[in-house]
Amino acid sequence: MKILSLFSLASLILLSGCQPREDGRTAPAPQPEQKQPEPSREQLEEAPAPARLPSPTNSMVGINATNQGYAMVQPWSKENPAYSQGFGIYLGDGNILTAANIVYSASFVEVTSADGSQTVPVTVTAFDPEANLALLRLKNEKDASFLDKLVPVTLGSAPRLGDKVVFWQFNDDGLPITTSGTLLATESSSPFTNSEPFVLYNVKSSVTPLKGGAGNPIMRDNELVALSANCDPSAQKALAVTQTMISRFLKQARSGNYIGFPADGTQVTELTDPVFRKFLGLPETGGGFYVVKLPVYGSFYKAGVRPGDVVESVNGIPLDSKGLIKDPALGPVSANVLFRDSAMPGDTITLGIRRKDKDGVSQPMTLDVKLDRSALDGDLVNPSPFVSNPPYRIYGGLVFVPLTGALIGEINKLSKNRPPLNLVEAIQKKEDIRKKGVDEIVVFLMALPTQATLGYAQMSPSIVEKVNGVQVKSLKHLNQLLDLPAPGGTHRIEVSQQPYAMYMSQKEAAKADRFIQMRAVPVLRRD
Repeated sequence: MKILSLFSLASLILLSGCQPREDGRTAPAPQPEQKQPEPSREQLEEAPAPARLPSPTNSMVGINATNQGYAMVQPWSKENPAYSQGFGIYLGDGNILTAANIVYSASFVEVTSADGSQTVPVTVTAFDPEANLALLRLKNEKDASFLDKLVPVTLGSAPRLGDKVVFWQFNDDGLPITTSGTLLATESSSPFTNSEPFVLYNVKSSVTPLKGGAGNPIMRDNELVALSANCDPSAQKALAVTQTMISRFLKQARSGNYIGFPADGTQVTELTDPVFRKFLGLPETGGGFYVVKLPVYGSFYKAGVRPGDVVESVNGIPLDSKGLIKDPALGPVSANVLFRDSAMPGDTITLGIRRKDKDGVSQPMTLDVKLDRSALDGDLVNPSPFVSNPPYRIYGGLVFVPLTGALIGEINKLSKNRPPLNLVEAIQKKEDIRKKGVDEIVVFLMALPTQATLGYAQMSPSIVEKVNGVQVKSLKHLNQLLDLPAPGGTHRIEVSQQPYAMYMSQKEAAKADRFIQMRAVPVLRRD
């Protein structure tokens, strides 16, 4: 035991001798830790908060609309209310962009924050059912704080085929949902109504749409580049209104005078058949489209375009044999994009056309066309599927209305797509009817049960042609004729349905009108 103790002591002495020596210098005393000065209260208040970025919950709103339009077959009464939902995207300056079909025929519209904590009423300031776009603004100034919480998005540049995009929405719990997609192609289609087509984006995406799938912003790098028109989850496809259409819509809407997109009403066919090209005196190879038919009141006709012309270029851009142009970003697209999607009423385009001369030789020429909407505005049958305040006249129990696309649509529903042949024939021959001086086709819609209308119900619906031998030019003109003293005290009203004539005593009509006002319809006309 003593030997081990001595050995241990010797080891400690030896180890201590191996430590480095400081030549008699002592180690410096430890310095106290330096503390950074705390920022003052003023500095804290001046520090800017991090900017909030656009996102589904920061920039989007939910839209709830009560839709209650007038019944076209009973235009004095409103339909049962229906309800629609969708999304909108905040653009700044108080403007919310959404799809027109969400607020279509809406009597009341409100927007809700993503978390559902606040709901405020809005008004529709611009509405285009053809392009399926609508612009909303707050109804009451006292609700301005609602918009203060939103982060506006900007409209980005037009995307190209193959670009990656993101489909935005949020669920009922206010949680953001983003789904990636790819812009694969374009498609000529009408996004909502049965009107002249636009060029729409075809986005490939596995999105499962909430609230109908319309009005969802489609984003690239947090900028808006499209707005969904409809979605097909089974095909993993979404059709979207293009950046170009949104830009043109907003430019007009923000001016406070929204007119719409140009419309020419021209019916054309492609020139892919070499035999047809030879018949027209065209080279075997080449491009363009053949003008089959066009309205005489449309912009193309007024500029000099005629049936049988071949349009080979638009603004110097050549067309291929299918009537398509080569867009640098989207590839082959319909030439319509040059005089509908990307244009505005009042713009002028230059058409390069070929027309046969008196010797049958195809000659090139150019025509300048000032674009407008006269092809639609001048139509004898208003093609719009929605009329906010449909005009009508009840006279002695006979109900008269203009022939419109909205009326045809409702009759088709009621008849299971079997509309009366005389109405179909009137639409097909409307240009022949125009030659009679008619500005608006008037329909005898129905006969309300009164003593004055016995036996006339079977003659409806039919086209009203004359009153007391005078051609009826419009509903307004019909009202004027019925308000005049009738020959012998009785009006003779000619229609297109057998037995082709109805007789209405002014005295009996006055009695029937009073009866109808007391029992059913207080207002007998809306001009």
